[in-house]
Amino acid sequence: MILRTNEPQTGSPPPAKSADQPLPQTGSRNRGLLIGWILVGMLLAGLGGGGILVQRQLRQQMAQRLQRLTVPVQVTDLTQRLRVSGQVQPIRQVNVSPRESGRLAELLVDQGDEVVAGQVLARMDYGDLASGIRQAQARIQELQARLAELQAGERPQVIAAAQARVDAARSQVSLAQRELERIQTLVQQGVVARSELDQRLARLEQAQADLQAAQQELERLQLGSRPETLQQIQAQIAQAEAELAQRQSRLADAEVRAPFSGVVVQRFAEVGSFVTPTTAASDATAASSSSILALAQGIEVRAEVPEAQIAQVRVGQPVEIRSLAYPDRVVQGRVKRIAPATVVVREVTVFRVMIEPEPGADFLRTGMNVSVDFIGERHPQALTVPSVAILREQGQEGVILLDPQTQRPVYRPVETGLTQGGITQVLSGLQAGDRVFTALPPGVNLETLIRQEQDRSETAQVKPHP
Repeated sequence: MILRTNEPQTGSPPPAKSADQPLPQTGSRNRGLLIGWILVGMLLAGLGGGGILVQRQLRQQMAQRLQRLTVPVQVTDLTQRLRVSGQVQPIRQVNVSPRESGRLAELLVDQGDEVVAGQVLARMDYGDLASGIRQAQARIQELQARLAELQAGERPQVIAAAQARVDAARSQVSLAQRELERIQTLVQQGVVARSELDQRLARLEQAQADLQAAQQELERLQLGSRPETLQQIQAQIAQAEAELAQRQSRLADAEVRAPFSGVVVQRFAEVGSFVTPTTAASDATAASSSSILALAQGIEVRAEVPEAQIAQVRVGQPVEIRSLAYPDRVVQGRVKRIAPATVVVREVTVFRVMIEPEPGADFLRTGMNVSVDFIGERHPQALTVPSVAILREQGQEGVILLDPQTQRPVYRPVETGLTQGGITQVLSGLQAGDRVFTALPPGVNLETLIRQEQDRSETAQVKPHP
């Protein structure tokens, strides 16, 4: 037989033990006193009416003695609770670091400060970026002016001058043409030499070449720049703008901003420190050389529920949270989510359960250890007995009951339910007001009581109904 002991009871009688290891007796002295009282009773039985009175008194004293070894079956409101340990954690936490390695020039916040999203937290020293940006902007302006000039074409005054040069060249061609015709006539008449004709012909050809060149220049000025030239200038502008954007990006990266609103929970770097980029998921305890600070938002409680008890937890379930630092302050909360996979913590398989505290948990701080009570089903008006009164024999639970009629101990099988706080719910087998033993009465053998109960049950089953 195995004794059911869920929680120790301070000040309760010692728990019942198995049949192989009998429940504690009141001692050989009590057994001797009992035998002595019995012998005295037998001696006085022959004394007539006086002996009967003494026997009655002895029985009353024995009943009172047994009463003191029992406790009543009580009616109690029970609530199923599952208590586990947990820890307060931020809902979101990141280690803030620059996008490029560099020296920390300015740190604008300290540990414990509240910040808003986009607020400047620190500034890095990336050299003289401002002058480089100004140079890039001037280069872009120069190229844009050149492009505008080419797209607009020459000024009207320049085109008018070119037109005048064309007109002058055309006049020179006409003059050379007439001079050539006059010399040809004189050569035919034999007045002038043939060489004079060759000179006039060369002058005409030169005038025609000058006219053609003047016309081409006028056409070029009228048409504007070639498309290839415009495309080349546009490509140069695009390259200059890309360089400017890169410099501006580096200048913007020099200002480290808060990614979300929260509280600065750790500060890792000081002004003058050389800081390198890191990831948002890096461990805060190992971020002293790769992050500037740690930023957290909100709090939640992470509880670790053993795999065997996870069926008692559900999303939305009410929870009571107590911190070790403030044991008298209870924070209400609800289960927010249950991890879909298990983890092994100290060789125990557990599910991590995230709990959202209700308003009023401002005193909780990140990293605090807490105890978490998951509130389960409520059992109003439940019959309860001390857990130490429950015996287990071959899978059958039972108690030792003080029979109210015979005032003798009897074994009674029971069906139990919830066990909470050192008391156990009895579903069947007892009634309110029954008295049960929390230890084996003196002079009583447990196996004998069980056999008597079995015989009584068998007799009740075969007894014919009238």
